[in-house]
Amino acid sequence: MNIKLLATAVLVTMVLVTGLFTVVFAEESTAPLAAQKAIRGLGNAGLGVVVEIPKTVYYGTLEDGPVYGLTVGLLEGLSWGIARTLTGVYEVVTFPFPIPDEYRSIYKPQYPFEAGKTDLAE
Repeated sequence: MNIKLLATAVLVTMVLVTGLFTVVFAEESTAPLAAQKAIRGLGNAGLGVVVEIPKTVYYGTLEDGPVYGLTVGLLEGLSWGIARTLTGVYEVVTFPFPIPDEYRSIYKPQYPFEAGKTDLAE
């Protein structure tokens, strides 16, 4: 069991290091965008659920009242938080590649701790 865990850790480390070298040696114009995508992915993966739930409850309470904010806002926050966390993992894994087009963010705002209700970017 420990050997499998160690092999998995080594494999993941190799993939991440290879991705970093790909970004470092890529064209200068794409390296900062790829790095931004990786940082955005780490932020979303780590803080997605933690920040999205209270933020959505807050905005739901402001717009439609406390009952709505504490019920529907809580469920919306949980769903947006899970989606943002999974999208963050996706962005970390795919940060060396320009997908979606030109490394654009999938959500707006880009990070969960930025002001504004979460929505899909256009």
